[in-house]
Amino acid sequence: MKNEELDYFIEKSFRTKPDFHLPAGFAQKVTLSVVRREQLKNDLYEYLYLTGVLLSMLSVAVGLYYYIDKELVMRTLAFASGNVIQLIFAVFILNFIFFTDRVLLRLLFRSLPHPLQRRGER
Repeated sequence: MKNEELDYFIEKSFRTKPDFHLPAGFAQKVTLSVVRREQLKNDLYEYLYLTGVLLSMLSVAVGLYYYIDKELVMRTLAFASGNVIQLIFAVFILNFIFFTDRVLLRLLFRSLPHPLQRRGER
């Protein structure tokens, strides 16, 4: 493209009005949605990180108890194998509570508008 043609297109675009109109709070809404998405990503990362830390600490504790007292670990595994359904249910409930605390409640309370704000604003 030649420089004259480029100058012509630029001058024409400055003279004409755009065919669209953005709402008044467009930039604020876009910024808010980007911030919420990043906060959700950070909350999920924190949840997964803490879950990994807890699982690694549990595995270290089980390994240490196995090294110290194999009989205790074997009795615990026998108890766990006898009560698999209850154990899975308890782990699921505890994981759901932890996930709700670390991710869902933060997401809920960040997305609610402040009570003193007017209805049209966010």
